[in-house]
Amino acid sequence: MSLKKKHNTQTDLRSLHTDVPSLLTPDGQFLVGEYKLMYYFMALFFLALFSYGVYDAWGRNFTDIDYQSYVFALGIIPAIFILIKVRKGTIYIRINAKGIYQHERLVTTWANLRHAALTQRNKKYMFEQGDNFVLLLDYQSPAAAKLVRRSIPLTNTQNKSEEEVLAAVKWFWAAYNRNIVV
Repeated sequence: MSLKKKHNTQTDLRSLHTDVPSLLTPDGQFLVGEYKLMYYFMALFFLALFSYGVYDAWGRNFTDIDYQSYVFALGIIPAIFILIKVRKGTIYIRINAKGIYQHERLVTTWANLRHAALTQRNKKYMFEQGDNFVLLLDYQSPAAAKLVRRSIPLTNTQNKSEEEVLAAVKWFWAAYNRNIVV
């Protein structure tokens, strides 16, 4: 399968203009996590369903309760899971002076990075909604002397945009090449 069939557009590092580099420092880091506000709204929705189920059961004095009260009361389960997920504070991508991390695992160091680009995967199904942005990294594998391509998915629920992620990669890579970060 060729790369052109899998990805239809690319944004090169040189064509990106954003204010993210002004916020970065050589000893700092760029973190990409979850957009928490959306999850809080979802948890609030399920807690409201749970509250309605309890209110309905309370109104019936917990006797002769129909299935609707039970179904609404089950809203507490996804609410708890969503709140646990939000409280964890998962970091998906970390970019700092040492390199690029995905799920707290080092993907590549700046010395091994050869190319970074932003691309969008083609949709698999015609009814598929949303963007399928991917950060493509070409880097030299430290174990073998071959070039490796890694794609890091960028979802719509992350707290940083695709352009900001690419700008952070651009800034730290340029800082490494100018020997500002070690």
